[in-house]
Amino acid sequence: MIRTHASHRSRGAAALEAALVLPVLLLLVVGIMETASLLRVWLAVQKAAQAGARAAATGQGEDTGDRIPRIEAAAEHFLADLPGDAAQIDVRSWPNTTASGTALEGDAGEPCQMVEVEVTKTWSPATPLVAALVPADLPLSGADRKVNEPWKPCESGP
Repeated sequence: MIRTHASHRSRGAAALEAALVLPVLLLLVVGIMETASLLRVWLAVQKAAQAGARAAATGQGEDTGDRIPRIEAAAEHFLADLPGDAAQIDVRSWPNTTASGTALEGDAGEPCQMVEVEVTKTWSPATPLVAALVPADLPLSGADRKVNEPWKPCESGP
């Protein structure tokens, strides 16, 4: 009889331990999955900005007038399989290579000028548990700058 009593106690202790550990373990697993999702979106945004800046620096589409759509398409290539709303892609340039002064919004610049592509995408947690702990929509942003290649002779400044 003593063995049976000890056996019931042991099973009760195991059930109590499981009840205490399981929520913590579940929270840990969900947290890892949400963190991985956040990092995936952030890395895609960074890579999209790099690809957009690389496309901008080549000057492709300058002669056909579709340079900005080509830059956006290069950036969107890395964002295509991400969930949620579309990303915002901003292109701006400066008339020098130091990116000083006011930027020209929506302009990819001329040869030997600085161009910047900025990509912003909103990340939302997939689980209500994490959504209660972090902001509902977290904007993630990435930008990259390049000096445009000299696809035609560079203009000298004043």
